[in-house]
Amino acid sequence: MTANKEKVSMVSSVDKAIDILLVLGETDNKTIRELGQQLDITKSTLHRILQTLEVRGLVKKNNLTEKYALGYKILELGSHLKLQNEIRELAITHMEKLRDRIGDTVQLAILEEDEIMIIETVEGTNALRVFAQPGQKYPITYGNFGKVFLAYQTPSNVLHHIKNNPLKKYASASIVEEEKFIIKVNEVRETKISISVDDPIEGAFSMAVPIVKRNGDIVASLAIAGVKTQENLDNIDQLQDIIKEYAERISNELK
Repeated sequence: MTANKEKVSMVSSVDKAIDILLVLGETDNKTIRELGQQLDITKSTLHRILQTLEVRGLVKKNNLTEKYALGYKILELGSHLKLQNEIRELAITHMEKLRDRIGDTVQLAILEEDEIMIIETVEGTNALRVFAQPGQKYPITYGNFGKVFLAYQTPSNVLHHIKNNPLKKYASASIVEEEKFIIKVNEVRETKISISVDDPIEGAFSMAVPIVKRNGDIVASLAIAGVKTQENLDNIDQLQDIIKEYAERISNELK
């Protein structure tokens, strides 16, 4: 099979898998025969796709009735999306007020497995500013966001993430030595804030703090990012207090 035919076949399989999930989402509990009749997909193809979806937790099979339904992974994904939207909606007003107060760009990020994803950005008003588009993803070992999320992981998980996401020299102040990086993560665990200059962007100044639920679990991280200036460096203590204040406001509004 040529590369082009393989690509077409893969797209077709993904398309069929989506159709199956959509049908089960509308009317739960269907046999392979019922799915085949409704979607005009052969039994062998359905069986192969359903097996894959079942392994991934997206569908479940009742062995007594031989019927399929949506799996708990779908509920997990839906719950995750709902939480993302809730955090974004709660945070946006506070992010805008924070931006107006300091002038720098304000970002909101979540952790998806071992990747940081920016879910909201309020662009700064300063003449020189740092900006990241919502949807951008970075490895968990990247920048202040990474250190904040890692601070809520167990030591063994931190080592696991470092192994899977090797430390890189993004800018002059980036930490690439594992021992020093872990010390920094431990400091963030104590202080509940990560501050950096010239990392991960040369000439940038940034800090990030956690947003937590009432039980103390981290759900997101709030950051400010801008160009390194003497004013920012002179006002680090004040900026720490300000960003922590807004993160606490968002945290307090979480259900």
